[in-house]
Formats: sequence, structure tokens, C-alpha cells
Amino acid sequence: STTSAAVVSSGINAEYGGGPEFTTLPSETPQPVVEEAPAEPSEPPKKPTWVYSLFGCFDMDIKLLGLTMCCPCITFGANAELLGEDWMLYCLFCMLPGPMCYFGPYIRQKIRTTFEIEGSDEEDVLTYLLCPCLAIIQETQQLKSAGMKPGGEAMNRA
Repeated sequence: STTSAAVVSSGINAEYGGGPEFTTLPSETPQPVVEEAPAEPSEPPKKPTWVYSLFGCFDMDIKLLGLTMCCPCITFGANAELLGEDWMLYCLFCMLPGPMCYFGPYIRQKIRTTFEIEGSDEEDVLTYLLCPCLAIIQETQQLKSAGMKPGGEAMNRA
């Protein structure tokens, strides 16, 4: 077959007045390039954490720290309102220790769900039992970092 290819090519060259002469066919055919699919990650991506740590309240606005330490019900109510809850009702819940053990972790869990923050209901309850004011400040900072302004409608009512 190699000779027939050479004969044909020389016949073409003679008929059309010259040009390159092909005497052999390529012995190897090009192989298609196969791209490897990227490997799937072995573990799922980690969920985000809080913007500020629980004790990060000391690195922030001193007015928020003072307001929350002196009257946490105002800050707690404002946070609840940003999440679609009634400001006055949550402000009253904050004044009573019993309901606060339920509604504090509820609001915290709602923030965790909204921002897809890792954590658990048990951690939320422990945080509110051990340091409720720091939890409220941390939640306020999280909401502020997302562009939400705590106290919008609630503070304008007065």
C-alpha cells in the first residue's frame, strides 16, 4: 500500500506541475487529548463561623457594649425585629429569666440558619445560660456585618 500511495502522489505531482512529494503515510495517528475530571473534594466545605468571637465584644463599638450590658432587652429586641419577630415581645422576654432561656437560643439559632454558621442548639443554650449579654452582642455584630442595622423600626417608634 505504501507503493500505491507513492505512485498516486507522484502522478498528482506530475499532472499539476510539481509540489511536495508524499511517499509514505504517517505511521502513527494522533490520539485525542483526554482531560481528567477534577477530583471531588473528600470532605464537604466548612460552614462559616461567627464574624466575631463570643469574647470579641471588647474589640467593637463601646456604645453597643454599654447598652447591652446595662439594658440587654433593647439590643435583644432589636436583633429579634431584624429577624422578623416582634421587638416589644422579645424585649419583654429578655427581662424574664425563664423565657430568655428559650427565646435567646431560638434567636441565635435563627441567625445561625440565616448565615449558615456552624453550631448546635446545645451550644446556643449553653451560650445563653453562661453569658447572655456576650451572646446578644455577638449576634448584633453578625447582623451589622451583613449590612442589617439593628434598631431600625424599634428605635424610630419613640
